[in-house]
Amino acid sequence: MRTRIFPSLLGAAALALTVPPALAAPNDLAAAKPAIDKANADWIGAMRARDARALAAPYAEDGVFVLSDGREIVGRKAIIDFYRQRMANVGQVLGGGIHHDGMTLARDGLIYEWGHGGATTLDKAGKRTTSDGPYLTVWKRGADGRWAIIRNLVF
Repeated sequence: MRTRIFPSLLGAAALALTVPPALAAPNDLAAAKPAIDKANADWIGAMRARDARALAAPYAEDGVFVLSDGREIVGRKAIIDFYRQRMANVGQVLGGGIHHDGMTLARDGLIYEWGHGGATTLDKAGKRTTSDGPYLTVWKRGADGRWAIIRNLVF
């Protein structure tokens, strides 16, 4: 099964939320990029390893993961539990990844990142499934200086 929505819709939505350049702090984008790149690069490895803690590590303690059906998983602990349950039903992760398409600085220092990603899996019965679709992630720098996901929406 393949699911895909045009990423340009996400880009347009993110641009609508941007702050005028005079109010933006471009150094926030540069400061957040390594954390965002690491989270995106580590995702497929964590999927292959079935490591629910690593999958949830980029989220803030109170972060929210919004699934494509509208369900909300609230809090890092609940996100860990969600990934544990999801990985219990997946056979082998064959490949995939997260592909960053863009990001912008928004009000109050929030960063909106968008892209597309997915994985190809082989279930326990040998059936291959590919999921693929866009995402929109909101990152916020915490009091400790760490960038974390406060909202992640998959479409």
